[in-house]
Amino acid sequence: MTPLNRLISLSDCTAVVRLEQGKLLTAEDDTIQILNYRLEKVPGQPGFLGEYAHLIVTVKVNGKSKELNYFVKCLPYTDPKQREIIQEIGVFKKEADSYRELFSAFSQDPSRVSKWHPSCWLARDDILVMEDLHSSGYRPMPWRKDFGKAHLLTIFDALAQMHACSLDLEFNQMAGKRLDAKFGSMLTENTFMKESTWFTVGLKGIFKVALEGSRYARTAAYKTRMASEMLNKMERIFELSKPTDRFQSVIVHRDLWFNNMMFKFDNDPLTGTIDYDKPKSCILIDFQIARYLPPAIDFLCTIYLLTRRCHRDEHYDFYMEYYYRRLSEKLQLLNLDIKVLLPWKQYVESLEHYRLVGLLWSGVLLAFVNLPEGFLGDLHVTDVDAYHEFCLVSRDATIMEFFQKDCNYRERLLDSVDETIEYLFGFE
Repeated sequence: MTPLNRLISLSDCTAVVRLEQGKLLTAEDDTIQILNYRLEKVPGQPGFLGEYAHLIVTVKVNGKSKELNYFVKCLPYTDPKQREIIQEIGVFKKEADSYRELFSAFSQDPSRVSKWHPSCWLARDDILVMEDLHSSGYRPMPWRKDFGKAHLLTIFDALAQMHACSLDLEFNQMAGKRLDAKFGSMLTENTFMKESTWFTVGLKGIFKVALEGSRYARTAAYKTRMASEMLNKMERIFELSKPTDRFQSVIVHRDLWFNNMMFKFDNDPLTGTIDYDKPKSCILIDFQIARYLPPAIDFLCTIYLLTRRCHRDEHYDFYMEYYYRRLSEKLQLLNLDIKVLLPWKQYVESLEHYRLVGLLWSGVLLAFVNLPEGFLGDLHVTDVDAYHEFCLVSRDATIMEFFQKDCNYRERLLDSVDETIEYLFGFE
């Protein structure tokens, strides 16, 4: 396995600095000189599909020394089994391809497009070197802090911009040719599939919670029906994940759990500390499972992954209209008409058509990422075999252990599972 300090070469650093500094210099030009560089591993496990580090480069630019900071994401280099799995399913390469070929083709005009993803200065199949969002003033939400209305609005703004750029590429630059026809290799489904063990193990975890923790399991007739029909009913998600001609599609993110977005926040005027209840803007990160599907997918994944049920029940209609209005406004800046590309009736129909995707994905992800902070990272370090068994064999025992003893974990999971049961069976 390649050591961390061998992932980046001097020539890589030079290329990154030249791009980031906006200098169009020849290799012989010495106005930018790399004095030294180092990689520092990010502790813990901030994500699950790679390993992370900070790249610190000391440079001399026009005779003056300064330190530049970048964020690095790479294939796992400490866990050969995890690296093999990620390479096999191709999610890391697909994200690198997205930055290299897809996002680079999106409009970059700051007068018409607001920032919605980090800048990426190096995209190889094994490593990404990106803007350090923390240095740019962005922060993640604190662990298990509830997302409020202000957070959702900034997220929908970012998603609307991503989707508008996708439609601009398809209709203004490619004359209406579907993006999956050109970029299909990086948009192939590999997550919501029967062959994806990680995902099907997650569906079985939802089934376990439904039979042993849901309030509907307390009624014998309901439980019997759930036990015999629920797994088959959930398999509809595999069909919903296929490309469609029924609804207009865009590049969708899908992986919208709480660690895959960062915000700029206001500071409290009295204490000077970050006011996490007042986000000003949002950046989306981690595009490993981005696909070409209707925008309803991202709306629903946001709603079900980031809000409690009482919140979404109260504000769903407002969010539905807000996202559509913001998409319309962003399309207008790109000389596109939402009434032509995504009429309101089609949008509303697509939300109902794809609701199961948001419900099931929230159950699978919340059972995985909402475990006590640091649990999976520690497990990965102390017992790598148990970690891979949890990921790829069965999560049932761990899910039910924390379901019983962790109130936050239980309540968030039941929010998703109970609503999924109601959707699938019509129970009241």
